[in-house]
Amino acid sequence: MSAPTVHEALARLVELDEQAPTGGEIGIDPQWTNDWYQAMHQARKALAPEVAIPGEQYHEDDGPVLWWRFPIAEEPWAGTPNDSDWPGYHTHFTRLPPSPVAPTCTPNEAQ
Repeated sequence: MSAPTVHEALARLVELDEQAPTGGEIGIDPQWTNDWYQAMHQARKALAPEVAIPGEQYHEDDGPVLWWRFPIAEEPWAGTPNDSDWPGYHTHFTRLPPSPVAPTCTPNEAQ
């Protein structure tokens, strides 16, 4: 199972918040507490900056990724080392971010 996206991790926290024991209840539900701490851990991981992976660890199963050369002096190159236009000098990569969620309204509706 892959790590949750930021959106998924925060949605889980909201879900747990809605299930939170109220002040009138005696004691705290240990399962809820465990779920809460796990969700917080996942949210922190999802929000943490991604660490660049050394290029030697790239595998073709990773597919297109963002390639970097340190120190960063230019935009990343997107693709795979098998692409015909591969520059060849990048040393590290990061995975592509998840696709965005479609907007729920048009720009005119937002005004």
